[in-house]
Amino acid sequence: MEQEMRLFFALLAGAALYFAQLYLYRYFWKEGLDVSIAFGRDILREGEENELIETIVNDKALPLPVVQVKFNITRTFEFKRQDNSAVTDQYYRNDFFSLLPYRKITRIYGFKCTRRGYYTVKGLDVVCKDLFLTGMQLWSVKPEAAVCVLPGRITPDRMTRSVVELMGDIIDEIKRNEDPFEFAGIREYQRNDPMNRINWKGSARAQRMLVNKFYTTLMRRVVIFLNAECHIKWHEEVFIEEEIRLAASLAERFISEHIPVALYSNGCDIITGQPVNIDEGADALHLSNMEIKLARLDASSVKGDFALMLKEKLSDKKYDRTECIIISNYRKQDLYDAYTDIKDRGLSVHWIIPEYGMMEPRLAGMGDEHIVKWTVGNGS
Repeated sequence: MEQEMRLFFALLAGAALYFAQLYLYRYFWKEGLDVSIAFGRDILREGEENELIETIVNDKALPLPVVQVKFNITRTFEFKRQDNSAVTDQYYRNDFFSLLPYRKITRIYGFKCTRRGYYTVKGLDVVCKDLFLTGMQLWSVKPEAAVCVLPGRITPDRMTRSVVELMGDIIDEIKRNEDPFEFAGIREYQRNDPMNRINWKGSARAQRMLVNKFYTTLMRRVVIFLNAECHIKWHEEVFIEEEIRLAASLAERFISEHIPVALYSNGCDIITGQPVNIDEGADALHLSNMEIKLARLDASSVKGDFALMLKEKLSDKKYDRTECIIISNYRKQDLYDAYTDIKDRGLSVHWIIPEYGMMEPRLAGMGDEHIVKWTVGNGS
């Protein structure tokens, strides 16, 4: 009888302990619990490496025997560690933690950014179990971490000859009207610089050849028109990404020569939902802003007719002394008609058509020296 009573009280104590801890975990498991996801760098360039930092803090006396943290992010991030993860339409991660009272755990995962874009962590869910691993509590956290991956740069030595010549012609045409009374700074000497441009005092201090830069008498600008719509849907993503890299690289080259650059596109900003429109500027801050806007361009969201936008923008008299560059794989008749109309009005307009090497764009004006093919793959 005594043994049965002991067994009864043991079972009673066990049941009391079970329901007590069940109550505690049901109502207090989130107290003092913090789960966060962050990135080592908020802004970086396509092809560079970054870190994802996963932190969980249990700031209370109640231990958490099993905490499951699940989240997903773009599959374009190539993680070095593939444990507890799966890659399908997204990169899905499923981590487990065991936290003693007042404990903090941080895990760092290195990854490579393979494609430009603006990325956020999605679906951050926290699952907790009690001491007996029976009860389960769920908490959906709204993550705030975001990373902006800038488009990759295409250096001049990796550009096709036709595009390099086009870029050089535009710079030469604008520089031809420099005003020697409007000093704009100094830069490193290049082989085609005249001797009278050398800044001898600055060169002596820097121990390398430097030349003076000047503003142009009639300040000319470069306007880049980026078409986020392709000629055909086949490999559309490849062409759009190459167009964006090329636009960013051309802008960087012109701004390095202190030439104002503006950029307009029918592709929409993934945050604002509005077409990417960047008015002219010629400093480092303007270039940085332009690259961020290009990183946020959502190639799947196109708004408005590109040919119509082109004609409407260039109808403004302020663009009369402008070097216009169209970057568009799309080359149907409506856009060609807009191009010829702009050219007939006397504006300086150039058209770069990204396409695979084995493909030749079929266009009535392919003999035009201002229409050039950019072979996709040269700058990838």
